[in-house]
Amino acid sequence: MKRIAVSIFFATISLVLAGQGKPNWLDEEFRKMKYPENVFITGFARSDLNDGKTLDDAIQQAKTEAQADLSRKIRVQITSRITTETTAVSADGQYRETESLTGSTTAESDIELVGLNTESYYDPARRMAYAFAVVKRDEVAGFYRRMIHQELNEAENILSIAKEIAAAGKRMNARSKAVEAKIILNGVRSYRYWLAAVDSQPYEGEREKSLQRTVEQLLTDLKQIASVYLDCRYENSGGKDDAFGSDPGILRDIIAQALSENDCSVTENRGEADYELTLVTSTTQRSDGTGQYGVLSYYANVNGSLFNRATGQKVVDFAIFNNPAAYATGRSPEDAATKAFKQPELKEKIMEMVLSKIQ
Repeated sequence: MKRIAVSIFFATISLVLAGQGKPNWLDEEFRKMKYPENVFITGFARSDLNDGKTLDDAIQQAKTEAQADLSRKIRVQITSRITTETTAVSADGQYRETESLTGSTTAESDIELVGLNTESYYDPARRMAYAFAVVKRDEVAGFYRRMIHQELNEAENILSIAKEIAAAGKRMNARSKAVEAKIILNGVRSYRYWLAAVDSQPYEGEREKSLQRTVEQLLTDLKQIASVYLDCRYENSGGKDDAFGSDPGILRDIIAQALSENDCSVTENRGEADYELTLVTSTTQRSDGTGQYGVLSYYANVNGSLFNRATGQKVVDFAIFNNPAAYATGRSPEDAATKAFKQPELKEKIMEMVLSKIQ
């Protein structure tokens, strides 16, 4: 997912040293009155100079803990206010919200804040450093809403590109784009959690839900990267090279299974196919079984081509003829040639050329 780089702005007020007066925010009642919870989120912490800490160490620890205290309050509100979330599309295509988020929402990622203000004070008499962190709810909420809008725009643009790529017949590339959009939409959840924790206004998530439905449907449609019409036939050349009298159909079954294993579907309807794969097979006698060793062997040969029906273009031609990786011995011509067509290397060579163009 393309993550937006977000700066956390710490507007730290200058340190108040001894003799300059204690800040009012040290008093809990003052903090409650001056910074009401419905308008602000606050954090407070203290750190002493014991255990060998320097003054700078104590002040920095107090600041860090005050900011952590503020973040913790947001997380507590997240778990208490959000109860359901997970987006999914069921088998019937209907949108569902089913998963309880209790105990899981806080694990999303670090909270991102903008407009955070942190003040610190050191009391030399007590050797104690104090820190106070505060942020306005409406500033944080506005930031989260902007980030949600930005992420949804990006997901929408990527989905549009995915649809265009799919229409051009590049289904695997389209599926990759759809997955990218899904990751972005999943990332929107963090901003939505945080928004719900700081903003009293309900989040209208219809656009997000609509995009979730779209991406899930597109991924379902692109589950198989392509449909292929397979035209496989055997040609006799006459004489001793012909191991079969008719098409044995061996290679067709092998390639059909290999296509299915690589997320392609084999269709019997040429008009519904994304691609047409033509495989013209033949055999060549390699040795006739006479001579000193009496070995009978045959080559399995293939002339192939792949046609993209969406673009109307042939995308690859290939020929595998008398290849040393595609022969076998046998007790009869049929036995030797059958073993040759079943050689794994032959299937791998064909699939390498075909899948590189489909994908």
